[in-house]
Amino acid sequence: MALVDDYVVVVDLAAANDGLVTRPQLLAEGVSPTSIARLTRTPRALSSLGAGVYLVPALEDMRFGPFKVALQRLSPERFLSQIAGDPLGERGGVLSHHAAAELHGAPDLAQEMHVTVPRRRCVGGMTLHTATLAPDDVVMVEGMPVTSVERTTYDLGRWPMDGEHRSRWVDLCIDEGWLTYERAAELLGPSAEESLMYLPMAS
Repeated sequence: MALVDDYVVVVDLAAANDGLVTRPQLLAEGVSPTSIARLTRTPRALSSLGAGVYLVPALEDMRFGPFKVALQRLSPERFLSQIAGDPLGERGGVLSHHAAAELHGAPDLAQEMHVTVPRRRCVGGMTLHTATLAPDDVVMVEGMPVTSVERTTYDLGRWPMDGEHRSRWVDLCIDEGWLTYERAAELLGPSAEESLMYLPMAS
């Protein structure tokens, strides 16, 4: 297959996958390792993101790209829509902690990529948490599986971080009517006091 034909395959796959394509996906479509290597020498055609994940720059999702790359790295043989369709499966994963809070609209949190998976594993470029999530713990945001507001609050309450920054997430949840002060305190658990002390209703 000529290189130009391989590039057409790359673009077609990436166009259906939010600008991303992986080595297993390309090999399955008959694109050779040699062609993949040649295409990545022209970054405007195919840019390597590491771990066998590539981006077609012209199709890049500028706002949600890092989150989608994280999900794609969990299961490079599948497409994002398939990952989103089975987030609690053995090869699935759900954006959680800081990543979930950011996608829900949290202000001023450190940009940390966290994903919760059902079994222990190691994937570069993110912090993985092993937990069994219930279906109610997962919501879809911009087509991506994300922990719910309640589960995100529970997770952040047990993750080491500055109480003032955590309080900004809680303030957003209360202001939007997602949580009551009492429910937030319950979900935060051991960090409730240090987090809620910054909120006006605590004084």
